[in-house]
Amino acid sequence: MKKALVLAVVLMEITATVFAANPFDEFNNKVAGAATEVAQQYLDNFAKDLGAVLGGGTFHQGKTLGFPGFDIGIHVPAKKVRSDNEIVKAAGIDTFMFPALQAEIGLPAKIDLLARYMGYAGSNLIGVGGRYGILKGSLPLMPSLSVQGIYSMLNVNADANKFNATTISVGAVASFNIPVVDPYVGIGFDSTSVEPDSSISLPQAGMKGSASAYRLEAGINLSLFPLTYLQLGGVLINSDLSYTAGLGLKF
Repeated sequence: MKKALVLAVVLMEITATVFAANPFDEFNNKVAGAATEVAQQYLDNFAKDLGAVLGGGTFHQGKTLGFPGFDIGIHVPAKKVRSDNEIVKAAGIDTFMFPALQAEIGLPAKIDLLARYMGYAGSNLIGVGGRYGILKGSLPLMPSLSVQGIYSMLNVNADANKFNATTISVGAVASFNIPVVDPYVGIGFDSTSVEPDSSISLPQAGMKGSASAYRLEAGINLSLFPLTYLQLGGVLINSDLSYTAGLGLKF
């Protein structure tokens, strides 16, 4: 319990640093003040970056936890803001991050339940999903393989900047049961929708941003201390290179 509390404190510190400048500060100004075609481009390009980080950091292992396994950690996906993402660029931010606390619970029948949460400065992220184990390697170098899906919901209500976003992420991940290092590779697909609040004066009613992308990820889980891991990974999505890091407890 003490270690879980430490992780929560670390998450709050990371979040406070990440959101020293809020990436959504100019959402209303950019969307409401643009022509219809331009506003649509702004929303779609914004959805590309947002979907990349909302769908990031959701997997780091191919082996299911098994009953009654438990994994709790902080996962921080990060990517450089696209040059065409005018909404976040206008807020003065070059790197987009979205740290989240993720808990995974092992159930019988090779099933894990997944849950994610982040809350800060008018932004709340909740995610729920599941993982199913296809193959479990019991010896070193023997691969474990699983498939998973997670639904993430982001609500932003910060002054005039109000919108809802959802990302559906599905994927498959394999890890290779190498002591201390435990590398993994994964492929996935994300679909993201951004819906401005009705209080925003859109140039055309009912406008939404949307984006979809395939992701390819590879990384390692360093287990230097019992029951802990440090996860580091690189991700290729939307032809952009992004990154993910995590710190957690698993037992």
